[in-house]
Amino acid sequence: MSTAAGTDIGRWHALRVFAENRSAVQAARALVRSVSRGKRPSGSPLVLLGSTGCGKSALVAALLAEVATGTATAQAVSASDVARAAADPLTDGFADADLRTCDLLVLEDVQLLPSREAGAVADLLDRRGQRGRAVVATMTSGPAALPLPQALTSRLTAGLVVTLQAPGPASRRAILADAATVKLTPDALDWLAAPGSGGLRSALGRLAALKHGAKAFRGPLDRTACEEILAASGLPTSRGPDVPGIISKVAAVFGVTAKELTGPSRLRRVLVPRQVAMFLAREACGLSFPRLAAAFGRDHTTVLHAVRKIEAELTTDERLAAVVKRLRAEVAT
Repeated sequence: MSTAAGTDIGRWHALRVFAENRSAVQAARALVRSVSRGKRPSGSPLVLLGSTGCGKSALVAALLAEVATGTATAQAVSASDVARAAADPLTDGFADADLRTCDLLVLEDVQLLPSREAGAVADLLDRRGQRGRAVVATMTSGPAALPLPQALTSRLTAGLVVTLQAPGPASRRAILADAATVKLTPDALDWLAAPGSGGLRSALGRLAALKHGAKAFRGPLDRTACEEILAASGLPTSRGPDVPGIISKVAAVFGVTAKELTGPSRLRRVLVPRQVAMFLAREACGLSFPRLAAAFGRDHTTVLHAVRKIEAELTTDERLAAVVKRLRAEVAT
């Protein structure tokens, strides 16, 4: 079977391959081949790096399914669960010995691992490395950007770090065209694939909903027909990023309140996320500086300064760049 990107992926047929995730898929397939042949993996740990909605979970599911077709064994567990298992006084270090001995171990959401529990994961990586066992780790920020001890981050970066990007409009359009079970006009596909109409999961959900109302229309569904069907089903028809939504997402990520972002506080813990919110609002909504200033209760020179400041810092501050990258993906969904 060929994917929307035109690549035959055999047993990985459930996984959609596109330009933005092709490198990660190739790296995962190479690792699985080594595991299936009983060879010591050269690209382990394989770190799959990407924001929410970029397809890490789908890739991991395909990877585990591929391993299951052979005789190799695999386990998937959150990094935090590893730490809890290691702390169990009734075991010799790990409640599940398979975490040490299985042929492939997937550690998910490493970014959620508390710093104080990183030692257990580093120890597990050492044990598996000594046995020549493969490891895949997923996270939303690069290992070096995580607030974790070097003892762990150095082990993660010793392997192969591959970034998955959220599919862009062209890839989204190809994926939707491949998944469509109803005939759509080009303008309808363009509309469904546009970032402003929601994330890929949202677009696929609306595509599935169109099937139920398509019988009432003759011929391919155009954008107007799609909007009518979705409106009748109670699903959103056109949804783009707005300033209040961006403020809420930024506030949640930085651990402040939306009220603080639009309030008078000049504390750095509020100032930086406020500037990030201004930068993202300018980028995603395309509003003029005066309109953005009104939304944030500032003057336009303050917004202009904030946008330019964040633009400059993104080239030098890796941690800020990772946070903004994550927020860009969330704003688009």
